[in-house]
Amino acid sequence: MFNLKFSPELIFMLPLAVILDIAGLAVVCCGMDDFGIIDVVGMMFIFTWLLVRGKRLPSMSNKKGPMGMIRKLFTGKWSKFLTPAIGELTPVLGGIGFFWTALVFFTLTEPELVKPEE
Repeated sequence: MFNLKFSPELIFMLPLAVILDIAGLAVVCCGMDDFGIIDVVGMMFIFTWLLVRGKRLPSMSNKKGPMGMIRKLFTGKWSKFLTPAIGELTPVLGGIGFFWTALVFFTLTEPELVKPEE
């Protein structure tokens, strides 16, 4: 259904993203502020993983409808970095939205593409 393959990325990155999003939601629900610490940790680990994983060309999904639009936000060449960064750095939206989880999920469900020639 979700086309997730059992891999080390699935074991480590998806739970990390879920934990970061739940921690952000807990902080917002308690009415506190983490001063961006959760966002910095997410950017350090998840963006580094995306850069290391960037050996493949980004997916330009041909799916239409709302899920296709959401997928394009999280899988485009630059938008996969900008969407969660802007979303997480927006004070309340970053705590409520599960941007890290969506980014990792859509990255892991991208179809395999041919590696670019060097």
